[in-house]
Amino acid sequence: MNIRPAEDRDRAAIAEIHTLSWQQTYRDELPDELLDGRLQGIMDERWRGQPIRDCDVVLVAESGDGDIVGFASTWVDDDGYVDNLHVRSDWQSQGVGRALLGETARQLLSQGVSPAWLHVITTNQRARDFYLALGGQPGVVEDKNLYGTMVPNQRISWPDVAMLAQRLAVPTNQE
Repeated sequence: MNIRPAEDRDRAAIAEIHTLSWQQTYRDELPDELLDGRLQGIMDERWRGQPIRDCDVVLVAESGDGDIVGFASTWVDDDGYVDNLHVRSDWQSQGVGRALLGETARQLLSQGVSPAWLHVITTNQRARDFYLALGGQPGVVEDKNLYGTMVPNQRISWPDVAMLAQRLAVPTNQE
């Protein structure tokens, strides 16, 4: 497996993984009309036009044969907002998510960005457990509008990305 920065040529694969992940994970939270109808078009359009600045951290995970099997996107301002971390279902539980999040943490540290945070749908227990096991601090739960459906999301944060990198055994080059 190889983790690398996303390129424009990866946008369609990212949109496909994003769509499939939502279809598989959020079946009980989001309407079938969205998941089976509009979602692929929404994600295609989103990723076709998504601005990615030099400071943002958007990564893909490639299999040995070059197929994209996961991605992570983090938008950077004063902190890092981990907007997405999705892995193809046939590659889950193989360390892909850890590798993507670890490289994200490393790149944030190299930019001097210390805090990072994300929102996770509260019923996505697998993801919540993953983030909490990596030292994420649970925060407020609030409803978020996901394409017309209000869904409770919990904020999980890492005030110090170096701690996240350490938990993921990513060298930080800091003494």
